[in-house]
Amino acid sequence: MFGRFKHSGRRGFLKGAGGLALGLPLLEFTHGDLWARGGGAPKRFITVFSHGGTISNQGKNWRHDGGGGHHGLDLWAPLDYEDFTLGPIHEQLQSHVDKLLLLEGIDNKSAIEQDQYSSGAHGIANRTALTAADQDDNGSLGPSIDQVVAERLAASQPTPFERIHLRVHGHNYGTPYYRTAGESMGGIRYPDEAWATLFAGVADGGEPSPEVARLLSMRTSALDGLLDSYGDAKARVSASDRHKIEAHLDHLRALEVELQNPVLCTRPADPGEVDGAASVGPVHVELIVAAMRCGLSNVAALEIGDILTPWTTAGNVTGVTLGHSLGHDARDIGPTGPKAGMFDDWFAEALDNRRWRMSLFKQLLDGLDDPTFLEGNGGTVLDNSLVMFTSEFRNASGHYAYNLPILLAGSAGGYFETGRCIDYNRHGGNGPTFEYESDESTHNLFTSILHAMGEDDAHFGNDMAVHQGPLPGLV
Repeated sequence: MFGRFKHSGRRGFLKGAGGLALGLPLLEFTHGDLWARGGGAPKRFITVFSHGGTISNQGKNWRHDGGGGHHGLDLWAPLDYEDFTLGPIHEQLQSHVDKLLLLEGIDNKSAIEQDQYSSGAHGIANRTALTAADQDDNGSLGPSIDQVVAERLAASQPTPFERIHLRVHGHNYGTPYYRTAGESMGGIRYPDEAWATLFAGVADGGEPSPEVARLLSMRTSALDGLLDSYGDAKARVSASDRHKIEAHLDHLRALEVELQNPVLCTRPADPGEVDGAASVGPVHVELIVAAMRCGLSNVAALEIGDILTPWTTAGNVTGVTLGHSLGHDARDIGPTGPKAGMFDDWFAEALDNRRWRMSLFKQLLDGLDDPTFLEGNGGTVLDNSLVMFTSEFRNASGHYAYNLPILLAGSAGGYFETGRCIDYNRHGGNGPTFEYESDESTHNLFTSILHAMGEDDAHFGNDMAVHQGPLPGLV
């Protein structure tokens, strides 16, 4: 894969120059497999951030029962918690259910604590959704989790791009993505611009460019010399050390085979000028999948604006002009609400809207979980990745940052136990209860994500979490 070789640099070779120590850094810097960490393939982290929440009855420490102005529906929750049967928004993902983790009961406590109404608020919720940090009117005062993961993985898995960020443009109240304090990050809006940025330097037809071919030849030659050195050393060491050398030689021989038969990506076609969310979204997903398979980056973000979806079956039957307005109507179409007579139209449009956004997530999973594209450990790209779908709110009508919609896919190389729904509601959320309270926060979720990437951080974000450390029960 092209990106694995771009930034090998002198450090890897100088670290081990002379003797048996050369093998480890050589593997670290010239091979996609994380041999030094004991893994079989690179890890990746992808976020899909869908602005504007989902269809839910979530309040603060309650859920609307549907007897008032609010609709009382929670279409994000699974139909069956124990058997993990997905609900209306997610049902299109049922073929991937064994590789999913649906997490209920995770609050953005950083947003809640910093909002004067203890709800979340538009700006605060966006600024803290992926940072779990302090914030002010200029933005988050800390980096988002994807940026931290990108920086960490870049040190062990060098790629041409530290992170990739594409967006489906829409009306939002800020972005959740931050490079560092006060420095937000915008994504590429147009697919032709994204293609030119990512793939212009990648050779057509899956063949290595002359530069990559030269690097492959250099690595193979260096590996041949290393194998000879280890062979000579076997006669001069103790029996116990000889056993270690034999094991190391096995890894080096396997690496030699892979270098001689590299997995090369095929550059996607230039999409040309594409505009309109209906077309831009799917093309962006195709580019992210191709970039992951080509080894261009370890980290990617797809940001979906709070958009309307007039191209879907229901279209724009409510007549609202902003996706934000569609979210607000949730509090007015209940039986006593001022728009009660519009419930059927609102429900059809809102559900189609969220299903379309989830269709991009499905397309992403389909591409990453391609059984014809397996990696060094025999798993798919999805198996070795962690993909997170989330938003700044659960229930946009009240701007509530409680019980965020969080869906994880992939196990990060077997780290997470998938195929489950975990509900952290202390009032027994796996049923019809309308009471809600949780001790878990995005602080804990993001700590878990860092652990899945091989890090050992004790905490992520500011000090507004109930407890530090990872979420319980994920591994």
